[in-house]
Amino acid sequence: MDAMTSLPADDITSSTSAWDLVPATVVCATEAAAAPTPEPRPTCEEMRAVIAGHRLISAYAEGPRATQLMFLADAEGRLARAAADGSVEAGCTLDELAGALARATGHQLRPEHPGLRRVLLVHLDAPDLPVLAALSGTGFTAVSRHGWSVVVFDAEVDFWTVRTGLAETAVALSSDGATRSFEVLLAGEDPASVTDLEAADAVCALEWGPEWRPTGGAGAESGETPAGRFERDLVRLCAGGTSELQTESVASVFDLDPAETNRLRNYVLGESTDLVLESVLQLLGLPALAAKVVEGSREITELEGAEHYEPAAVGAALLHGLTIEPTGDGLLARYQRALVRRPELLLALAGTETALGVGLAGAARRGGSGARVLGTLSAALLADAAAESAYYAALRGARHRHAGTRPGTVAADDSPAAELLAGPDPATGSRARWRRFFGLDRG
Repeated sequence: MDAMTSLPADDITSSTSAWDLVPATVVCATEAAAAPTPEPRPTCEEMRAVIAGHRLISAYAEGPRATQLMFLADAEGRLARAAADGSVEAGCTLDELAGALARATGHQLRPEHPGLRRVLLVHLDAPDLPVLAALSGTGFTAVSRHGWSVVVFDAEVDFWTVRTGLAETAVALSSDGATRSFEVLLAGEDPASVTDLEAADAVCALEWGPEWRPTGGAGAESGETPAGRFERDLVRLCAGGTSELQTESVASVFDLDPAETNRLRNYVLGESTDLVLESVLQLLGLPALAAKVVEGSREITELEGAEHYEPAAVGAALLHGLTIEPTGDGLLARYQRALVRRPELLLALAGTETALGVGLAGAARRGGSGARVLGTLSAALLADAAAESAYYAALRGARHRHAGTRPGTVAADDSPAAELLAGPDPATGSRARWRRFFGLDRG
């Protein structure tokens, strides 16, 4: 390496650190078994030997399907390594390390985790999902239970777009079969953005996974040198686990009593198994099927009520949401569910309001002291009846389109009902208000 310069050994756990965390993955032979000539998985000793040869400061965690690695990189993408005098300097890039590892072991070092599954559990009911897709500009498949929706996005970037912008209460679940996390997203605080160890203590996040260890790139003789301290801090940052404060925070958010909090604490202290997330979700009263999806035991498309949503105009999305049955237990949800199941109720109500409106209009025409009030009531009843008739037409149209339209996809609708219910043009302030409601307004 040319022009190698020693860099200051700052605090890597600080938000002002010059070093960024850089994850990488080596997939196990079990995930590569479908390849024509699967090669044996390199032992940790082989990988550690390559890393130690470059004297890189790093940590590793060995799971059943993959070995996770964590490095430090400067602004130019060069990985931190231990210099001969124990200081910290910039070494090779991740690509250069990947080439060396491939030559030595025959396996690839991947910057992304190919076996990781992510699910967003959002406190939005099924009728809200078309609007969420429209406002966020993302496509996803979702299934709703009891006012919560389990969402799997079409693309990884869409997951992060909604996760970091949604103001509604949400839970982000992730699992690779060994490492699992349960993160509560509240008040715009995203656990993924927290790197400071003390700040991370206050984040509502639960974690399980294999033990993180130093790869030994700093050398056994590093002692109290800056490089040795960097390696210890990196392992400590990766192996932070779940603190008591984080457990108490989650218990507080979901109003757990002392006995339930103790059960949650036992789950946190237990092993990382494919049932731990499901147990936690059941304890917190959240849809447990989200755990089955993130663990890969069930595909979301196989679940009853699962639908795919694509971005559409806000007006069309709002209209589509009015034709979907909510799953919540509130009074408004029960009312909308009854209308979706029996849209003829709307015709009966619209007919009654039309008759009353006509009658009040006739009384207003006779004049008198209350003519203006009667006329106003008549206009309100007739307008409400027209809206309910349009809602009925939308419900009937949705039933007819359902057989020929991809589930959850909002089709273009230029009918009178759509024109009445769509509201103002999406480019106006109406769209901005909806974006603020869903927490997606960046302006």
